Formats: sequence, structure tokens, C-alpha cells
Amino acid sequence: MIELQDVTKTYNTGEALVYALRDVNLQVAEGEFVAIMGPSGSGKSTLLTILGAMNSPSAGQVTIDGINVYQLGAERQADFRHEYVGFVFQQLQLLPYLTAQENVLLALAVAKLPKATKIARAREVLAQVGLAGKEGRLPYQLSGGEQGRVAVARALVNRAPLLLADEPTGNLDRATGVQILNLLRELNRTGQTVVMVTHDPHAASVAGRIVNLLDGQIVA
Repeated sequence: MIELQDVTKTYNTGEALVYALRDVNLQVAEGEFVAIMGPSGSGKSTLLTILGAMNSPSAGQVTIDGINVYQLGAERQADFRHEYVGFVFQQLQLLPYLTAQENVLLALAVAKLPKATKIARAREVLAQVGLAGKEGRLPYQLSGGEQGRVAVARALVNRAPLLLADEPTGNLDRATGVQILNLLRELNRTGQTVVMVTHDPHAASVAGRIVNLLDGQIVA
């Protein structure tokens, strides 16, 4: 599903060249659940944004489902993100004035589908994550765990084969975090490919494989 070959990412600070990633080689099989761990500044989030076609590597090749992602033009890269990748962010990024269903529909804004199809799909994924009957509630009317489920539903609604999660339990209490991790694990059991960045060993323990980064390199 994913193959990274000698992926390097550098930033020029004006005074020095800083390596965020250095010669990273990684393969992720379809249907796998991989956790990426490492201390702050190890390159975890940089790696995730590169996987999500949001951050061009300075060198190396990124292939997802046989597609060389960074050889695509800008417009085709945007299409690729919509078709292949669902994102769950640490801050959840729900709009407070939109209902659960409307927040999920945002991910289908550019999809060329009839409005009725979009609504049906949003309700389907909300039911899938256990929120049937709560489609019309605003975020403040939902618990922290339910808000997290809306964020996961939004990542699933475009039926992307790859789910990327950036510290999805980072701002949640333990009980709510466990709910989200259990949901990700259940989705993985149904065949969803998941790559999750986390600094939490408990969160990483639900994954099938853990990749450890240190100073931009895979060390274990």
C-alpha cells in the first residue's frame, strides 16, 4: 500500500540545513495498522504529512497504491488526497457552529456527487462510528469521545483506503482516548489501513506494528 524509498526532508533555516527526515525506507501493507513513535522533533508529523501528499520530500520517492505521489501535478495531488487519504487531527478541528453531519459533509465538499448521496454517506459513517441519531447535534452537545468519533467519521466519509491519524488521543482524557483507539482498531479489523503518529506507548500498543523514529531516522 505504501512504500517510502530513501525519503529525506530538509529545511533551510538560513544558518544551517536541518534534517527533519533522513533516508527513511518504509513499507506498509494494505490493511495494516502502524504506529509511528518518537520524541518531539523526531520527524513523526513530517512523515505523516508526506504520506498525506501535503509536504514534498527533498529527496526520495513516495509510492501509495502504485502511484508516485510527488510526480503528480498540484491539481492531481489534490484529487489524490481526496480519493486516497482520510485525516484525523489532534485538535479534531470540528467547526462549532456545524452539526455532526455537517462537519462530516465538509470532507465531501469537492466531491462530484448528488447532495442526497453525500448526506446518505455522511449518515452511514456516523452510524458506523456509533453516532446514529446524533447527526443533528452540535459539537458542544456531544461528549469528547463523541466529538472524536465525528472526526473519525469525517476521515472515513470519502471512503479513502488510507487513514492517517496525528496524535488522535493527544488532547483527550484517558477514557475518551481509549474509545477512539478502540474505534481505530475496529476499523482496522474491517480492512482499513491506518498509520497513526503518537508519543503514547499505550496508544501505540493497539497497532500491529510500531516504527520508532529518532532524529529523522527509523531506529527500530
